[in-house]
Amino acid sequence: MQNYTVVQRIKRFFWIPRGARRQQPTPCWRLIGLWLSVLAFGTGVTAAGWDDEFGGSYIMAAMLLLNVVDDIIEGVRHRWPAALAAVAVLSGASRLTSAVLPGSLDAAWAETIAAAVGVTLGFAVAAAITRLPERLAAAR
Repeated sequence: MQNYTVVQRIKRFFWIPRGARRQQPTPCWRLIGLWLSVLAFGTGVTAAGWDDEFGGSYIMAAMLLLNVVDDIIEGVRHRWPAALAAVAVLSGASRLTSAVLPGSLDAAWAETIAAAVGVTLGFAVAAAITRLPERLAAAR
């Protein structure tokens, strides 16, 4: 019996059963609060000089990924495209921003700024995609 419930939970992570009600996306005010706290925490780690031990940019990226995984677990509509787009935008925007930043910046601050841009755009993309409407039943 226990083995069956584990299999059900794993299947639910990837595929929501037919007829199951989807959860609403995370409210905007909560996303904005999470985004601001992620930026503040990553910047604080870099400002304190702990970027060698903890890496403020990695912490910010991990927090975005945890938010996306939370949406997947909750069964929010369009959760997988939102997760893939958020990770792609995070990676692309961070790399592009780090390439554009001047070389006079400290390396830790350049990584933190690049990660902040990537996380900001990643949160925005994930929030926008999870709020897209479902396809109409008549269109199927």
